[in-house]
Amino acid sequence: MRAFIGIDPGLSGGLALIGEDGALIQAVPMPRLQGSSGPLDMYAIKEWFAWTKRSYSVSAAIERVSVRPKEGIRSALTTGTNWGFIKGMLIAISARHEEPTPQQWKKELGLPKRPGSERKLAKQDAVVLANRLFPGIDLTPGRKRVPHDGMADAVLIAEYARRKLS
Repeated sequence: MRAFIGIDPGLSGGLALIGEDGALIQAVPMPRLQGSSGPLDMYAIKEWFAWTKRSYSVSAAIERVSVRPKEGIRSALTTGTNWGFIKGMLIAISARHEEPTPQQWKKELGLPKRPGSERKLAKQDAVVLANRLFPGIDLTPGRKRVPHDGMADAVLIAEYARRKLS
């Protein structure tokens, strides 16, 4: 069976997998060590990719990262390292993939363009659209009360991949 991976590579990002029919297979927060305060759990991510490769023929989209104004050097280096590792996982499982910018995948899915000052609203837009496209999705895993916008983004990026790479 063919499936599509969507990846929001940030520390508070997510991994998602949808079938070629558009049905949600799995969405998870980006695995991290020490709960939500630690670095990425590279071994858990590697295992997730190994599972997807064993179970499906996959194509993927990973959100392209960039340095933001006033972002610290350490933060930029961490983001780049994480992105490179995850991109390497896509190559390791031979997944055909694209690297859309946030603007590209949001435009494809019809999300409104918002300035940086409306970041919270942009995240809410993604949560609303993910719930509309994938009814029953649980964006509040564990004891979370606020929807996990990184998971919402990952699911929408997977949908972008399905539309572009089918």
